[in-house]
Amino acid sequence: ATTSDSINTAKSINELAKLLPSSPAYSFPHAHHMHRHAVRGVSQALLRAQSRLWTSTIPRLASQTKFPVPEKSNRSFATTSDSINTAKSINELAKLLPSSPAYSFPHAHHMHRHAVRGVSQALLRAQSRLWTSTIPRLASQTKFPVPEKSNRSFATTSDSINTAKSINELAKLLPSSLGASGTKEKDTIVRLLLNIGSHKEVRQYLKHFANVDTIQFAVIKIGGGVLEDSLSTLVSSLIFLQRVGLFPIVIHGGGPQMNAELDQAGIPAEYTDGLRVTSPEVLAIAQRIFQRENLKLVDALEQAGARARPVTSVFESQPLDPKKYGLVGQVTKINSEPIASCVLSGCVPVLSSLGVTPGGQVLNINADVAALELAKEIRPLKIIFLNTTAGMKDDRGQVMSTINLEEEYDYLMQQPWVKYGLRLKIKEMKGCLDVLPLSSSVSVTSPEHLQEELFNTQRSGTHVFKGEKINAYDTFDQVDQVQLKALIEKAFGRPLVDDYFTTTAPRLHKIYLSKSFRAVAVLTMEQGVPYLDKFAVTEQAKGDGLSDALWSRITKDNPQLFWRSRNNNQVNPWYFQKASGHIQNAPWTVFWYGIEGIDKIQKVVSAAIALPVTMRPPSVHTPPVVTPTPTLVPQSKFRIGLLGARGHVGGHLTRLISQHPYLELACVASSTQAGTSVQGTLPFAPSHLKFEDITPDNIASYTENNHIDAWFLALPDAIAPPYVASLVSVKKYPVLVDLSSDHRFDSNWTYGVTEVNREKLRGAKKIANPGCYATGMFLTMAPLVRGGSHGPVVEGPPSFFGISGYSGAGTKASPRNDPNNLHGNILPYKLIHHTHEKEVSHQLGFPIHFTPHVGEFFQGITLTGSMKLRRPFTRDELVAKYQSFYKDEPLIKVVSGIPEVKSNANKHTVSIGGFEMDASSRHLVTVTTLDNLLKGAATQAMQNLNVALGMEELLGIQQELGN
Repeated sequence: ATTSDSINTAKSINELAKLLPSSPAYSFPHAHHMHRHAVRGVSQALLRAQSRLWTSTIPRLASQTKFPVPEKSNRSFATTSDSINTAKSINELAKLLPSSPAYSFPHAHHMHRHAVRGVSQALLRAQSRLWTSTIPRLASQTKFPVPEKSNRSFATTSDSINTAKSINELAKLLPSSLGASGTKEKDTIVRLLLNIGSHKEVRQYLKHFANVDTIQFAVIKIGGGVLEDSLSTLVSSLIFLQRVGLFPIVIHGGGPQMNAELDQAGIPAEYTDGLRVTSPEVLAIAQRIFQRENLKLVDALEQAGARARPVTSVFESQPLDPKKYGLVGQVTKINSEPIASCVLSGCVPVLSSLGVTPGGQVLNINADVAALELAKEIRPLKIIFLNTTAGMKDDRGQVMSTINLEEEYDYLMQQPWVKYGLRLKIKEMKGCLDVLPLSSSVSVTSPEHLQEELFNTQRSGTHVFKGEKINAYDTFDQVDQVQLKALIEKAFGRPLVDDYFTTTAPRLHKIYLSKSFRAVAVLTMEQGVPYLDKFAVTEQAKGDGLSDALWSRITKDNPQLFWRSRNNNQVNPWYFQKASGHIQNAPWTVFWYGIEGIDKIQKVVSAAIALPVTMRPPSVHTPPVVTPTPTLVPQSKFRIGLLGARGHVGGHLTRLISQHPYLELACVASSTQAGTSVQGTLPFAPSHLKFEDITPDNIASYTENNHIDAWFLALPDAIAPPYVASLVSVKKYPVLVDLSSDHRFDSNWTYGVTEVNREKLRGAKKIANPGCYATGMFLTMAPLVRGGSHGPVVEGPPSFFGISGYSGAGTKASPRNDPNNLHGNILPYKLIHHTHEKEVSHQLGFPIHFTPHVGEFFQGITLTGSMKLRRPFTRDELVAKYQSFYKDEPLIKVVSGIPEVKSNANKHTVSIGGFEMDASSRHLVTVTTLDNLLKGAATQAMQNLNVALGMEELLGIQQELGN
């Protein structure tokens, strides 16, 4: 709608007509022969609406960004990116700049390209508002129906959207419920979707929606006010969803209608704890209103060309508390069969929030409660509440953008303004999300934003999600650097520079990291102001609301902030929303938040631009290959199952499998999250994979039916044996790698210290992976016990003093993994007879003593060994002995100095050093460090599986050896 030329050509008219939906609500008689003057009439109205941008929206943008925006002179910037990116168009635009001193630009004919882009982006954001407010009003004022948002693609700047290739690729992802829709229709649907979200967002959501049952798409609760005030907008949105093959389950309320009729009948509206007290008279009115409003919505959908059906008898219920609430019910059972039948027949099910007892008594159920109880049963991808306020408001009357229940629930419940219906809503939302997967959430928005809520990661109302704890750390040593590095690189799509952690550490201000390693922010201190050096969130976590939650936590602790982003970064639109201001200086856009004063802004902008680049181009990243050619190159991938994936070690195993060229993660078990996406908990898992409910009773049949070649058993002690008993009964049972201590004393299992038992591991079917401390102690003692022709050179049992990071205590809360309890503290535990003491003594055939401790760092192990030798050795002799024993072992480092935890944490290697000896007493002290989660667990498990399957030992690991 930018120029009259495109409107006046028959070609453009025909192209527009082809994109118009066939729904009666937007039908155009004789669309392919539409009269030119009709199109002109609409276009003129659109141009008039667009001109209002320059009298209201643009001045507000100018004041917010603190940069002058030329009045009307840059209207053509919103046309296409091609005109912005060419010098010719820049010069032509410069000629249009007004001569008024208020908008004069020095050297206008040499205006920098980034300045033009900055203005154009502001205009595009402003222009997009036309489609949420002005266009619908114009449609009602003119006599020509305008398809909601269907023409937004004319203002797009992405060439890739206009290519047949991208359209066809996305069309293939459309839900199968579209049936035999033609290619042309599917292409049109994709184009409409691309007007709502980006190419990347649409692809992401289509993949999610296509991989779930039709009934599990979405539960949408509609407030009674929406049925009164926004019915046409609601119907348009629901028609769109049905058009793209998606069938939400709709449940509606009727609060305002109830209050109006009760007032008319002279019956006061009474509430207790946010619930309407329901007498028999009130219930009779409620039944009548719900039936009327239900049919009104169904009829509106049917008249607009959609198929809809009222659905009853869904909520079996019992009275909640008759003395307190009257005839108010609590849901005891969901009858989902009528809903499924409705959806499978191609209809939108429309439910009222009335329940029935087994004896036939009708009960009034709060619509919010009913919708959330339904969501618990259905487990939908999306739960959306539509109301007239487009969200939930705080005590200032402002819509709350996010509610991270993990961090904010207790606080909100203590606030005096959280009461009545709001309190009930938040409480019920928490109860619902507590039993749903971590990726589940509830969005509260308005009908006009429903489509964006489904297909766009940028939220419009209040996003309520279960969330997770966002912890703050002061140093890199306090976090798992391997997972942190992997998260950042996955989010950015390119590798970090090799020395990122060491060069950033001196300037580090704070690390904000989500518990699941799905979101992180790294802040440094530059010029006395916190600098957002890295903001990394996985794709699914963006949809779960972690971006906003992380941002809220950062800005709560840091009222001033600045950062930079490359001009082509797809996250920039989100940054534009969050920042107080920005300026472009190729190749960077520098943003700031809460910083005022031109001098201070100039100071931080200069500091941001001067900072070194910390991400490398993808093509430069070529990890070293330090091991021989594989002895086996499989023709197809080995299928791997994983039990115990949700622990720290399971996360590392998932990442290593994802990097392995010949392994495929085919099954991840979780009884509590069965049927939900694995990627929501483990970012490195395949996007299509869902958690399976695997038990000792079904694991054997599952293994056979799904052709599982190997299982990693990353379970707590004493849990694995019944699974193993079932698996070994399979005729051709898979390779088993048990990371617990259950089989380390069983001679039928191969003990998996890879460097020492490599030959025994080849072709092994049952592998007992060593413990973390045990790995360090075994590798320290092996050269002294097994490295000579005359037996052990050690006299008497050695004694080891070990300290591990608190990740070794697992994920279940305990004093040994509580950072507050460990702060400035070291916790000794299990002072004698620790299982790793018994394990090493048994496997080494030589007794040892061991005392474990937990430190306040997250991961890593240090072991100080004290022992008496049969004869004195020099340091050089000891170093040579160890180097000879571990010759050509890439994961064993023999050092002459004292290795430190921080230099070896987050690495796949073991460092053995120290080698201090008192010749007179023949007393030797060694120091060994390793990462308890990697070489002490996941890395070694991967080595063992590779060897057992006949492959090169470091596949899946070698990519990270240069780190």
